[in-house]
Amino acid sequence: MRRNYATLATTFIVTGVLLFGFASDAQAQLKGHYVPGFTGLDNGTQAPPGITIALPVYFYTTDQIKDNDGKSVGAHPRINATFTGPAIAWVTKFKLLGANFGGAVVPLAFIKSRIEGNSLDVPGSFAFTDIEIEPVQLGWKTKHADFVFDYGLFIPTGKWENGGSDNAGLGMWSNLFQAGTTIHLDNEHKWSFSTLGSYEIHSHKKGTDIKVGDILTLESGLGRAFYKIGMVKGKPFPVRIINFGVVSYGQFKVSGDKAGIITPLLAGAKDRVFAAGLEGNVILPLAKWVFDFRAEPEFGARNRTQGWTFLFTTAYIL
Repeated sequence: MRRNYATLATTFIVTGVLLFGFASDAQAQLKGHYVPGFTGLDNGTQAPPGITIALPVYFYTTDQIKDNDGKSVGAHPRINATFTGPAIAWVTKFKLLGANFGGAVVPLAFIKSRIEGNSLDVPGSFAFTDIEIEPVQLGWKTKHADFVFDYGLFIPTGKWENGGSDNAGLGMWSNLFQAGTTIHLDNEHKWSFSTLGSYEIHSHKKGTDIKVGDILTLESGLGRAFYKIGMVKGKPFPVRIINFGVVSYGQFKVSGDKAGIITPLLAGAKDRVFAAGLEGNVILPLAKWVFDFRAEPEFGARNRTQGWTFLFTTAYIL
C-alpha cells in the first residue's frame, strides 16, 4: 500500500528485537533492529502533509534454521515471534532540498518471543522493547515517480544482558538509512512499481565486544490500484481505494558479526534470506481508515531462519 498511509508508519517500527537465539552449531547470525517485510506496495512514496497513527501486528513463524549451504540443521523447533506497538508519523509542508519534511516516533513497542533449544513453540510474555525515532524523512513527487529518504535511530530501551534468557531488546544503538522510489507505470497511477533500500549500522552491545555486522534490506512491490469514485460536494472523489499486488524482500549481512565469542565457523560469515508474497489493502479516504495485510514466505536462507512473515496494519489519518 502507499506509504502515505499505513506503510509509512510501519517503516519506522522497531521489531528486530532479539527474536531468535541459536546455538553456535546452527551457524545463525546475530539480528539487527530492522526486520524485512515491513514495507511493500508504494513504499517509495511519502504521505501528503498530515499525521498518521498506525498499529501493526507482526507475526513470524519458522521451524527451520539454514546453514551456510542452505541445509536445515538442528531439532526444527517451532519458533513464533509477535510484535505490536503504535507509531505516529507526520509530514509537513515545510520544504527542505525541494522535499516535504517529515518524521516519526514509536513511543511504545512490545515483543513476545522466547526460545528454548529443543522445545517446540515455547510461549513468552509481551515485554517492552527498543524504540525508534525518525527525525528526518524527506519526500519528493514528480509526475511519474516519487522518491523518499529517511534516517532513523533505534534506542536500546528494552531489557538486555549478555547471555540473558529473557532479553526483550538488543542492547545496542542502530542507525538506519533508507532511500526508495515509486514509479507510476501509467498516467492514472493505477499501476506502480516501488523499491526501498535500508542500510543498518550498529554500535557494540553494551558492556561487551559484540558488534552486529552491517545489514542491507531491499523491499519491493508491484501493484494495481482500483478506485471507486463518488460525488463529494458535487465533485468526483475516490471514496474507496483497493490496492493489490506482489511484494518481496531480501536481507543481506554486508559485514560479518564481530565478537570474542564468535566461533571459527561464524567468524566473518554472512547471512541472507529472500521472500516473495502478496499484499492487499483498503483505503477509505472519507472515513480516514486504512487496513493492510501482507504475507511473504521466505526462501534461499543462509545462516539464519527460514519461515513466513505476516503483517496486519490498521491506520487512522488525522
